[in-house]
Amino acid sequence: MKQTAIDEAKKKRIEQQAEIQRLLGELPGLESSLGELRKKKEEADAVKMQAECVTELPKLRETVKTMQAKIDSLEAELKTLKGDTTSTTTKKVISEYTKWMDGAEAAVEAEDDIDSAEEEAPVETKEIPLGEKPKEEEEDALSKELKEMEAQVKSAKDSKSSLEKSLQELPEERIGFAALQDHCLEYQTSEYTYKLCFFKDAKQSHTTLGRWEGFAGPLEARFTNGDMCYGGPARSLIVKFECGAEEGVLDINEPSRCTYQATVKHPGACDSSMEADLQKPPTKHPKDEL
Repeated sequence: MKQTAIDEAKKKRIEQQAEIQRLLGELPGLESSLGELRKKKEEADAVKMQAECVTELPKLRETVKTMQAKIDSLEAELKTLKGDTTSTTTKKVISEYTKWMDGAEAAVEAEDDIDSAEEEAPVETKEIPLGEKPKEEEEDALSKELKEMEAQVKSAKDSKSSLEKSLQELPEERIGFAALQDHCLEYQTSEYTYKLCFFKDAKQSHTTLGRWEGFAGPLEARFTNGDMCYGGPARSLIVKFECGAEEGVLDINEPSRCTYQATVKHPGACDSSMEADLQKPPTKHPKDEL
């Protein structure tokens, strides 16, 4: 059973390596297409922004004119009240004048910045006509195509990372335990439900006993850095493997505070020396003969 599992795991590893190579060959083209789409989207956004600027600039200039007229009105009122600088009316007018001046100066500066940008902007080799606005349908189609391409690139990268992780987390010398990948073993007691998810984590009901650290020997694995016990330490779990035709948890106990130990039977724990012992004829004792 162990050899059958090893043969299947090796076949799967070859398929995973082939898939990684396929993704490595596919990703540059996908990323290139994604870059072109992003460039097209930036150009479309630039056209849209310029069109909006052309629309908003007259409105801004009209606002500046309105503010200037209000300033002129306030300055006229100040002149008529020039001799009465201590009156409440004068102070109120001065306050209004200051408030409007602040807003007007900001608006005038904004208009000056726009005018300067228009005068100083370098001539582009590829001119984008002002006022030319892409159709809404074209914008929506471009945005949709960009999102789909981004999702496709992300999916390819995620698949590649997942396959690489799968190959790395199971060393060649432990390939007999390949059936434990993406698989959890459960053990029920009167108080708790234990769940051992190899290469991920181990839990006691809702308490995390540890996260996969790796194999610590031919027949041992460790989960460490689990939830903290009150006053410490962090919980951990040691798994002791025993040879068995069927996988399963035989026992879980807590030999010391917050340190747990599980005994798990699995074909991956069997080796040739055990097979030789099983094939030996049973030793007969005098009592057996009687």
